[in-house]
Amino acid sequence: MSRSAAVRGGWIAGVAAGLVALGCAREPGRPDILLVTIDTLRADHCSAYGYGRPTTPRLDALAGAGVLFETAYAPMATTAPAHATMFTGLLPLWHGLVKNGYVLAPGHRRIAAALAEGGYRTGAVVGSFALDHRFGLATGFASYDDRFSGRDPSMTTPSWEGHAVGGGAFDRRADETRERAVEWLRANGYLDPGPARGRPPFFLWVHFFDPHRPYDPPAAHRELFPPAGRDPLDAEIAAYDGEIHYADAQLGLLLDALRDAGRLERTLTMVTADHGEGLMQHGHMEHGLHIYEEAVRVPFVVHWPAALAARRLDGPVQLADVGPTLAAVAGLSWTEAPGQGRSLSDVLRGRAEPDGRREVFLQRRRYDAPLASGRVVKGQQYALRAGPWKYIESREEGTYELYDLGGDPREQTNLLSAAPAEASSLPGRLARFVRSAPAPAAQPAVGEEEARKLRALGYVQ
Repeated sequence: MSRSAAVRGGWIAGVAAGLVALGCAREPGRPDILLVTIDTLRADHCSAYGYGRPTTPRLDALAGAGVLFETAYAPMATTAPAHATMFTGLLPLWHGLVKNGYVLAPGHRRIAAALAEGGYRTGAVVGSFALDHRFGLATGFASYDDRFSGRDPSMTTPSWEGHAVGGGAFDRRADETRERAVEWLRANGYLDPGPARGRPPFFLWVHFFDPHRPYDPPAAHRELFPPAGRDPLDAEIAAYDGEIHYADAQLGLLLDALRDAGRLERTLTMVTADHGEGLMQHGHMEHGLHIYEEAVRVPFVVHWPAALAARRLDGPVQLADVGPTLAAVAGLSWTEAPGQGRSLSDVLRGRAEPDGRREVFLQRRRYDAPLASGRVVKGQQYALRAGPWKYIESREEGTYELYDLGGDPREQTNLLSAAPAEASSLPGRLARFVRSAPAPAAQPAVGEEEARKLRALGYVQ
């Protein structure tokens, strides 16, 4: 090598070292991936999203060092369909799992399978029997922990969809879920000190069932949130907030395990929820019966300090974006279907902004009886958000609603008669979208005895 070439090489190496010292090194390779979904978590009850009570201090800290999407939507307020959308990048009408207890068809590509084929070690720890492996969500996971100890379930039932529920426990609390997730990380060597040479990157999905009803947080978390008034609803909301704080604390302990092992900085951590909760804002306490904002607006936070700058971004984005985004950051190909999920990789990296004109399609599962939980609920319900406008249509109930979310985020004033331009254009756009969906696949029916038990759990009419 000539002296001039050696000098140039030394200069280049010095510049590279300087860039590393300044935090400007080239983007890291494939990250470990931790996906955390928290059941029944309204975005507007997270302090990370401006809620007046400090319900989510650990999520606040994660968002402060990561990317928080202000406007993120679940496709419907039902657990299994929402998770199927995350994993396939498809909306429920396209993947066919439109109701809890249905089975996700094997032909749909799942993100866990894509990551496994791409060299990731995959594992899942779920907190609810609604996500049991027999409903098709376990495909691609080398380890799928859906067996509950029965230590302290919030709900019990002997069977669900004709299948025995082991020990009768329908769920497990967040502390047990977190313990099992940490155990998986430790058993696979991801909490060992020192460099992780010879180990593939991991993809771990952790689902916390809390804060699903019944709202029964541990005393230490309940005491932090006294009821705002004497109404029974105030006590319920306070307990719900305590459940959120409890789940957030368990999220924090999971993150602490990765940080103590020196892995958190190079792990892409994504935290979101499957749906929200009614809390009587539109006459319903729980979820599933409608698609107002409180039921479908969810938190969406991505933390990856090795590659992402901290930002808060408006949207909208969707749970359908989870699969395509994770595939992109892992360097894997993923076919994005028109009108479905899209990769947010460039948005996360600051190379693009969220598309404010993006249309968001929402739906409710079908109700075949005219009543549910004392309310008139029948047939399908669909919604379309376009810009600040949201149109909701329930033809079999005879209700048509139009809201300006910019001035009326709680959807209190129906502007169907006052905004003729939007009232004339949005129904047609919604109808075209529904018509473009494939024909629904046949699914097993729920037996009468199972339906009776599920009504008590709030899962079927």
